[in-house]
Amino acid sequence: MLQMAGGRGFPHARLDWRGRQAMVHAIAQQGGRVELEALENLVFEPWREDYEAREDRGREADWAPHLERLRSATGSRASDFDLLAAWFGPYGEQLIPFDGAARALQELQEMNLKLAVVSNVPLPGELYANVLARHGLRQFLHQLFFSYDFGSRKPSPAILRHAMMAVTADPESTVMVGDRRDRDIAAGRSAGARTVWVRSQDGGGPDADASVGALAELPMLLEQWRR
Repeated sequence: MLQMAGGRGFPHARLDWRGRQAMVHAIAQQGGRVELEALENLVFEPWREDYEAREDRGREADWAPHLERLRSATGSRASDFDLLAAWFGPYGEQLIPFDGAARALQELQEMNLKLAVVSNVPLPGELYANVLARHGLRQFLHQLFFSYDFGSRKPSPAILRHAMMAVTADPESTVMVGDRRDRDIAAGRSAGARTVWVRSQDGGGPDADASVGALAELPMLLEQWRR
């Protein structure tokens, strides 16, 4: 639905540097002081170690202990969310919807379908939800479920099953749509839902029930399935 800047779900390269500058400013606004270079050892290097282990743990890396270490070292009163929002900000500005996403969601809504996002993200879901709202996509979505907040990540079907319960949908009436076969399609199949792969250069995984070249093709496919 959103094109991740550089194919990643968090800031990197130039956007990482700009985000760190914003984090230093957020620290100063809440009574702290830190040099830009110190953020690597205080926060980002230890977080990356946790992040690399996310697959084995089945959950996202927790920012809380690293941000608490940052507050202790800087004397800042900034909240976890404010610090992460500062870092995310320049990156979030670069996130844009895939072509045809808004129109596809509107058509699906007009088909009286309940639409939910189930997404693996390494940061609080509110940051991504705000981007969806800024681009006018949030209005079409009944529910949003992000792995960082939920405590489980795809390919585990747990977060998808939770989403189905929230929108009162059984597996037989649920369609899981995603561009990662090893995450989205695997989770959908494990949860007993039908699956649609949005074709991409992913690393492989289980076959989906159908595939589309873009989200714009999804309403027509689901209408065919209805018939």
